[in-house]
Amino acid sequence: MKPELLIWDWNGTILDDAGVCRQIADIMLGERGIPTLPDMDAYRAVFGFPIKSYYEKMGYRFGPEDEPYEHVADEFIVLYDRLYRTAALRPGIVDFLDRRKGEGYRQVLLSATRRDQLLEQVAAFGDVGDRFEQKLGLTDHYAFSKAALAKAFIEGQGIPRERTLFIGDTDHDFEVSSAIGCPCVLLEGGHQSRERLLKMGVPVLRDLSELESYLNSL
Repeated sequence: MKPELLIWDWNGTILDDAGVCRQIADIMLGERGIPTLPDMDAYRAVFGFPIKSYYEKMGYRFGPEDEPYEHVADEFIVLYDRLYRTAALRPGIVDFLDRRKGEGYRQVLLSATRRDQLLEQVAAFGDVGDRFEQKLGLTDHYAFSKAALAKAFIEGQGIPRERTLFIGDTDHDFEVSSAIGCPCVLLEGGHQSRERLLKMGVPVLRDLSELESYLNSL
């Protein structure tokens, strides 16, 4: 069934920022004497939600005598705010979004980023934000989940879940789509490896060209 609404993830799906996030991870690990990530494959092997678990996989400890998770999350935000402008949009994404808009798709942006920060980030990359009727972000920057936010939006709009397609780059995007009961496709090249994405049992597409073909086949 052809979707009416496309819900797009931001980080890793539209904004190609996985390299920036790995750079930040290595800075923070180095400060704490924890071994850094040797390459992007290592980063994509550990990144995931909840974000607290991602830090733990890298070697952080958050027991009563350890550094609080919130302190680590706050430091990441400071560094990300300093470095995210060195990232770039996924190649071809603006034209892709324009074509979908011209075909009558509704498009919404969804992120685990705090909403005010999301709006600032989107604005830093030209007019890409004009392609979305809404930009949905969380109320804080501890990135616990965006599932409830997505579900509330779908229910508020009265859009059939089967007519909604979630487009992301992580297993959490699949979890969000499952929570709201809508189909999902995942794009390679973001924050997780193809091997991890394939375990979700949904289409895993190599690039926007494959995504376009997929939409045309519905």
